[in-house]
Amino acid sequence: MAKAASARPKIAVQYILDQAKLKSVPALSEHVQGVKRALRTMGWELTEFGPDIDADVIAANALACAGQHAAFLGVTFTGTSARQTAAIGRFGGPVGVWFFPDTPWWSMASAGSGLGYLKDEALASACMTVSAIWGDAAEGATRERLERFARAAHTAFAMKREKIGLIGGSYYEVMPASNWHPDVLTHKLGPAYVEVDISQLERACDQVTQGQVSGLLRSLKSSGMRLTEDEKALEVVKASARVSLGIEKLQESLGLTGVAINCYGGPDPEGYTGVLGRCGASGCLKGHALGSVVIGCESDVVECAQQMLFKHLMGIVPCMADPWMVDQDGVLLSGTCGGPAELAAAPEGVSVEAGTLMSLYKVGVLGVCFPDIPSGKAIVARIHGRELDRMVLATGEFIGSDSETIPGRLCLKVKLDDPESFLERGAIGNHYTFLPTSELERDLARVEALCELMGIEIDCI
Repeated sequence: MAKAASARPKIAVQYILDQAKLKSVPALSEHVQGVKRALRTMGWELTEFGPDIDADVIAANALACAGQHAAFLGVTFTGTSARQTAAIGRFGGPVGVWFFPDTPWWSMASAGSGLGYLKDEALASACMTVSAIWGDAAEGATRERLERFARAAHTAFAMKREKIGLIGGSYYEVMPASNWHPDVLTHKLGPAYVEVDISQLERACDQVTQGQVSGLLRSLKSSGMRLTEDEKALEVVKASARVSLGIEKLQESLGLTGVAINCYGGPDPEGYTGVLGRCGASGCLKGHALGSVVIGCESDVVECAQQMLFKHLMGIVPCMADPWMVDQDGVLLSGTCGGPAELAAAPEGVSVEAGTLMSLYKVGVLGVCFPDIPSGKAIVARIHGRELDRMVLATGEFIGSDSETIPGRLCLKVKLDDPESFLERGAIGNHYTFLPTSELERDLARVEALCELMGIEIDCI
C-alpha cells in the first residue's frame, strides 16, 4: 500500500540574528531561547539554521530546503536584518516571517522591509506565498498563527504525494464528479491520478479469500465497533468486505492513497449488478471503518481530494454526503451510504451493518459503517469549477446523525447559519464534505489560510 504522508509538518526555520548581539543586547538571549523552545514544542519535523546574519548563507539554506520541506520560516529578532529576511525567498515555496512587535529591538521594522520585498517577489512566482506571523512565543494566539502557517503549507506539500484512483469510470457527465481534467486536478490540488477499469477490481475481488474476509470482520469487532448479529445482514457486510479487500489489492499494486468509486457502474443502476452483485463497487467499508483509504463515492475524484485536504489540514477525514433537503427550520439533511468511523466519539459509537442505496434506486443493500457523530459546530464545503479554484463554504450546528431518517443510510443533520444563502449560492454539486468541529473559528481560519496559499477563492455563505 502507498506510504501515507507524514502527519507532522516538515518545516525549516532560519534564525536571523547577529550572534554578537546575543551577548551585547540585554535580555535578547533569553528571548531567543524562548522562541526556540516554543518552536521545538510545536510537534513539527523541524530543521533549524543559525542564528545567521550572512544573506548568502541564509539564501543557501533556503535553496537547500526547496522541495524537501513544506515551508521555510524566517525569525527576525532585531533591526538591520531586512536584506537577510528577504533571502529566505530563495526557498521558492511558502515562506513565513515571524517578528516581535512588542520588543524594543526593531524586529518589526526589519521584518516589514523583508516582507514587502518577499510579497513583491511572490506576485511574480507561481509557487511562492508569504505569511506574516507576529507575537510573543508564550501567547496562544501566536502559536495558532504559527500552526496555521505550518498546516496550510504541510497540506499543500502532502497533497503532492497523494494518488487517487478512479475505479469504474466517471458517472453522469453533468455531475461535477466529471467536470474536471486530470491535469487540473494535479496542478491545482496536488494528487496524481489514474483510471482503473472495473474489470481490475473484479479480478482483485476474485483473489480475496474467505479467511481474509473473516479476518477483516474480526478486526472491526475487536476495535470496539458494533457488528451486526443478524445472519442475513452479516452476509451483506461480508460481501462488501470482500470488495473492500479487493480495493486494497489495487491500492497496493497501483500505489493509491485515495479511491473514487463508480458505485453504480453504469447509467441504469437498476439494471446493473457489478462486482458486488448489487451495485457497481461498494468497497467503502474498510476505508470508512479503519481509515485504510480516503473514499470518494460516485466517481467524485474532486471530493476525494477535498477530503484529503481536510485530513492533512485538520487531522481528520470529513464525511462526504449528498444534500437531500432543507426543512422549514433551516436544517440541511444529507444522505450517504456510510461515513468515517473516526467521526464518532468512540468505537462504540460506530455500527457496521447492512445499509441501502437511496430509495430512488432498486439496487439492493450493502455493508456500511455508520458513525454516531456528536453534536457541535459544522463546516460544510465543496471545491468546484473547471479550474478547481473555488470553494463554497457554509457553517452551522451539527445536530447529529442517524440511520433512521433515511432508512438504511447515514443521514447528517446540520442547522445552517444561513439556509437561504446556501440554497441560492451553495447548490453547486451533489456532494459536500461535512466536518464536525469544536473549534469553528480556528478551523475556518485554517481553511482560509490554505485556500489563500493554494489560490482557491472562498464563497462563504
